[in-house]
Amino acid sequence: MSSSHATISDSIAKPFLLPGTIVCNVLGIHGDNPGDYSNLVRMLVNSLIWTVAGVIVMAFLA
Repeated sequence: MSSSHATISDSIAKPFLLPGTIVCNVLGIHGDNPGDYSNLVRMLVNSLIWTVAGVIVMAFLA
């Protein structure tokens, strides 16, 4: 993020984006180089984790 202050939406989104950020940090993909795929890795990991979590929650609610 380029600004020095966090907005409310940044604060709300941070826990939901945390799994992808952790995986990128573990893999050493930091997004400094435009040629790397940190955003794609983050999106893939977050979508997999939250989709599985949603399916599990729905399985227990239904």
